[in-house]
Amino acid sequence: MAFLLFGTGSGGDSEEMKQADLTSQVDSNRTSFTVPEEYTAGSLRVYYNGVRQTEGNTFNEHNSTTFTTNFTPITGDYLTIDYSPNTT
Repeated sequence: MAFLLFGTGSGGDSEEMKQADLTSQVDSNRTSFTVPEEYTAGSLRVYYNGVRQTEGNTFNEHNSTTFTTNFTPITGDYLTIDYSPNTT
């Protein structure tokens, strides 16, 4: 589901941000999560129970489809993300 456009700073081009709910992956054990499609490195925004997390502090990107948290979300918690799909 697309929800936001932002300028890339190059000639007025815009990238479409997408949103995904990863709550179904939360199981009180997992700290590694899979994004539904490849995303552009550095565009990932992680929200834990509605609070935006900080890359390098509370989560780390590992490749274009996977990230890990430095905490273990427990069943009943919400985990959502925003990201820019990788179009290359």
